[in-house]
Amino acid sequence: MYVYIDDYLKAAARSGLFTLPNEPHQKGTYAELMTIGLVGDLLGAASQQKWVAQVRFTYRALFPCLPDRTRYLRIQLNLEGIYADLALRLPHPDDDTVYVIDSKPLPICAGARYRRPRAMSEAASGRGGHAGYSEKGRFYGFKLHGVIDDHGMIVRFAITPANVSDPPMARALLNEGEAIIVIGDRGYQGCGEYAQPKGNALQPRPWWGAMRWVRKTIETVFSRLDRSFHLMLPQLNSFRSIRAHVCRKIAAHNLALFFGGL
Repeated sequence: MYVYIDDYLKAAARSGLFTLPNEPHQKGTYAELMTIGLVGDLLGAASQQKWVAQVRFTYRALFPCLPDRTRYLRIQLNLEGIYADLALRLPHPDDDTVYVIDSKPLPICAGARYRRPRAMSEAASGRGGHAGYSEKGRFYGFKLHGVIDDHGMIVRFAITPANVSDPPMARALLNEGEAIIVIGDRGYQGCGEYAQPKGNALQPRPWWGAMRWVRKTIETVFSRLDRSFHLMLPQLNSFRSIRAHVCRKIAAHNLALFFGGL
């Protein structure tokens, strides 16, 4: 993991994609700190603070010089864009012809707290997913819009307020004229994707039974992000921390698939 991340960072820095810090008394390189964060996600560590404390105590020989806890957490926030770029630049087969698109609620509170004022102005109230968030399936927070290939790797994603509907994000994430088949649920009717037709559709698109099972693969990916990578944590209290958290989890998910397929 460390070797791959270090090679990626050096190649990206040489190409001018970003500039890595080079302070004279810097504690820990970006490659080391990204490795610690991603390996913690792969091992299912629910708390970054506890995980970095365990690394500092148990793996001192591998990481002899690490920043303090608060600086480590600040650097993880600053790595948001690098995590996202790493996740989307991972090589995957070029012959993919089938993509699956869906959205996942990212609630930050539930129930009666909808009506209370929020410090997180970017969040909104929306509807989606199952009815477990409230009695009517409404939630307060954000949505993760994702596109996966037929191997389960997330190839495109976006984080929006909860009140943003799925069709506009589908048009933003998918380019017209791409030689791919995109499968979605009924919420993506009219976006050019293959979706199960509604009962009152005048000109329904073709829909085969196998498409239903292919479409469910993205639900499996979202479930894995929740169960194995602890995608949802109640401690996240700013949009910036949510973005950095989600980008790191997606990078860990794609890296797990990438290394597992070698």
